[in-house]
Amino acid sequence: MPGWWHTRQRTIGQFTLAGRPRRYDAHALDSESAAAIRLVVNADDFGMSPGVSRGIVRAHREGIVTSTSVLGNCGDFEESCAILAEAPDLGVGVHLALVGRGPIADPAQVPSLLTAGGRFHERGAEFIAAWSKRKIDPGDVEREFEAQIARVRDAGIKIDHLDTHHHLGFLPVVGRSVEALAKRHGIGAIRSGIETPTLSWVTDPRRGLKAGVLTGLGWLTRRQLGARKHSAQSWGYVESGRLDEVRVLEIIGRLGPGTHELICHPGEVSGDFYDYSGELRTLTSAKVRRAIGQRGVILCRWGDLF
Repeated sequence: MPGWWHTRQRTIGQFTLAGRPRRYDAHALDSESAAAIRLVVNADDFGMSPGVSRGIVRAHREGIVTSTSVLGNCGDFEESCAILAEAPDLGVGVHLALVGRGPIADPAQVPSLLTAGGRFHERGAEFIAAWSKRKIDPGDVEREFEAQIARVRDAGIKIDHLDTHHHLGFLPVVGRSVEALAKRHGIGAIRSGIETPTLSWVTDPRRGLKAGVLTGLGWLTRRQLGARKHSAQSWGYVESGRLDEVRVLEIIGRLGPGTHELICHPGEVSGDFYDYSGELRTLTSAKVRRAIGQRGVILCRWGDLF
């Protein structure tokens, strides 16, 4: 079953004019007004668990999700691929991981990324602490990311973007590796931009602190990137795992002309820190779908743009 936008909302991936389906056409995109608002709605963590993967497929079929990022070191990869095959119109990228679980590369080839137990650090803060102490070898990062990309590519999946688990791509040592591999594999889009500051960063100090740190690191990293840094403004960083309807409606209202990405985490289950099922309800909300239509937002995938 295709996503709701295929029949109700004009999109880039596939859209309807006068009730007739039409495939994405690059020439049609070129003829769009410069004022067009293009939005990739990307669900991270595909493969985290069967419940998360199924929830992403539902958010694609019944809601506004157009794209997903497969966790590069996910556990049951074959099952994840089987679930992904149920959504052939979903754009797919790799969610490159350096925290949680273990490496895909030979552990002997990536020693600086591992704890004494031979696994990745469990939390992003632990990885950042290791990086700040100059314990992370950039070569290890690139070798591990290469193995994760190869794993997805060798399964016959066309990769149209790269991003990072726990947003570690904002660290220069990680961001440079992501760009190098995107260039090597001909992948056009990487996640590198963050939303502009708002009053809520002041009224919600926890959110403001996290957003401020990400903005600073993102600025530093983008200065070191080349042609592969894309111009999309990404939204939803600081709400990871708790993106609700009010916030999504606020984001839709703030979108300006150009290309944007909404980062989300839908699922059919919820964990200790992420309300996956709550985000699924948000992304399939009738109110959110109406707001997309009323603003004339063009929903698309990274592969449609780069």
